[in-house]
Amino acid sequence: MNESEAMAVLVDARGVSYGRREAALAQAGSARAVLEDPAAYGAQLGQEGVDAVRRSMEGAQALFDRLRKDGVHLIVRGSERYPELLAQIVHPPHLLYVKGSANLCDRFPMAVVGTRRASGYGLRQTRAIARELAGEGMCIVSGLALGIDAAAHEGALDAQGRTIAVLGSSLDKMYPSANRHLMARIIDMGGSVVSEYPPGTEPTRYSFLDRNRIIAGLSLGVLVTDAPARSGALSTAQRALNEGREVFAVPGDIDRVTSQLPNRLIAEGAYAVTCADDILRKIVIEPAGMQGSGGRKKKAAAARTGKSGAQTQTGGAQTDRQMEQTLSPQERAVYDALTAGETDFDSLCEKTGMDATELGSLLLMMELDGLLEALPGCMYRLA
Repeated sequence: MNESEAMAVLVDARGVSYGRREAALAQAGSARAVLEDPAAYGAQLGQEGVDAVRRSMEGAQALFDRLRKDGVHLIVRGSERYPELLAQIVHPPHLLYVKGSANLCDRFPMAVVGTRRASGYGLRQTRAIARELAGEGMCIVSGLALGIDAAAHEGALDAQGRTIAVLGSSLDKMYPSANRHLMARIIDMGGSVVSEYPPGTEPTRYSFLDRNRIIAGLSLGVLVTDAPARSGALSTAQRALNEGREVFAVPGDIDRVTSQLPNRLIAEGAYAVTCADDILRKIVIEPAGMQGSGGRKKKAAAARTGKSGAQTQTGGAQTDRQMEQTLSPQERAVYDALTAGETDFDSLCEKTGMDATELGSLLLMMELDGLLEALPGCMYRLA
């Protein structure tokens, strides 16, 4: 069993969280080492995790047969085929399941995201800009959802260009089913369909939000074309900012609901885009500055809040008191659990009494609202 196969078995151990898996891998050094003696890593996996890994090992051959039958490539973190940009993010996937081209190391990947309930204006602009970008050699990354995601992929295919679709489910449980024909076209035309979830994983609200970190992580920048103020596209833009990537937005009518998020992002410092050249000038012509710097990240953060460091400190205590009064009971439980300092995901599950799916979704929304920060190793702290 090679490392990719061993990681597939480890990831397929249902009930083992990312944090516990990461801790076991850090202690063991490899997935193969964990599988050689799961009990040796009981402190990291927990007894239920050890049992889950053993059950997964018993079904390993059936898993490998299924992956081969479906034509799925395995790309393990740390290998040469693992995208360098993605490896730099907080919580990079341990394993990527890929159909189509297994080469994910594109030189100029650009994420294009937005709402499923897109306007005609948003769909037209998205497809046109994606087509122009792909025609200039950029790889379009999106989530294969209805609306803006589909328009972005289709624009890339119009130009005979390359596109990567990142799913919020396993490859065999692709959602929405209405886009299966688009998935097939992407694969047939040299694109890639990617998931971090093992076979048989159904999509959840949390998985779609979590998927957004991969879309942002694979890309040099994120373009938001059409979305309401509170949208999953916001989480993708936020992830991009947190990782020092560029954020772009297409301006829209001020009375259109789906223009709320792009217009807000532009007001807070995102680059306004009216054609592909607006992105090409920033990304392609200035390749030395692709991944941003500490200074750029601070500048982006300041632009996002609209405040200088001094302004942020002024009146902060009053803002915190007002914020605490508006927390829901679930948010309050998380907030109280983090007041003592940095805490890992599994400890938060225990302290709040929430299951992993509910807590994961809540943490993402609290992060978007600026209440907390996600740290490497599945750690969290109050913002």
